[in-house]
Amino acid sequence: MRFALICASTRLLRGGFAFGLLLCLGLAACSTTDIDELPPPSTPTIAEYRLVAGDRVAVTVFGHPELSAVVDLSDDGNMELPLVGKINARGRTSLELRALVTEIVDRDYVIDPNIDIVIARYQPFYVLGEVNTPGSYDFALGLNMRKAVAEAGGFTRRAAKSQVLLTRRTEHGQTVRDVSLDTSVYPGDVIEIKRRWF
Repeated sequence: MRFALICASTRLLRGGFAFGLLLCLGLAACSTTDIDELPPPSTPTIAEYRLVAGDRVAVTVFGHPELSAVVDLSDDGNMELPLVGKINARGRTSLELRALVTEIVDRDYVIDPNIDIVIARYQPFYVLGEVNTPGSYDFALGLNMRKAVAEAGGFTRRAAKSQVLLTRRTEHGQTVRDVSLDTSVYPGDVIEIKRRWF
C-alpha cells in the first residue's frame, strides 16, 4: 500500500513538472519581439514619393511664366496647367511628372523647355490616440514619430509611450505595425498612441 502511494505521488510530480515545462515553452513561443528590435516599415525616399489627391505641385517652365503654376491634385488625381490643360499626376513621382510635362510642353508649346517640378505641399499625416491634440498635421521633411507627437501637443498622462502603432500605405498595400519613436514619418501616415492600463 505504501509502495503504491509513493508510485502515485511520483507520477503526479512528473506530470506536474511536464505540465509546467509545456506551459513555460508555450508562453515563450507566444511572447513577441521587443518593438525596438523590429525593422521599421519600408520608408520610400521623398524622390520615390508618388503623388496623391490633395498634394500641391509647383510647376516652373523657365522663361515662360504663362505656363508655370502652383496647382493642387484634384480628387481624381488630375492637375490643370495653364494652356496645357489637365494632366493625370496621381501615382507619379515628381521626376516622372516632370518628364511627362516636358514632353507635352516640348511637343505643343516650347522647344526644349527647361522645367522644374517641386512638391509644395504633401498630404498630411495623422496622430490619434493618447495625445493632447489628435488630428491631421502638415508633413515636413525630417519628421520622426517623436516630433509628430510633439506636433500633436505631446503625450497625455495615460499614454503608453513605447506603444506607437503606425499605419502606412505603400505600393504593395497597407502595413500596420508597432514602431519606435525614432521611426521616420512619411506623408499620409496614421500614428496611434496606445493607452497604458496601469
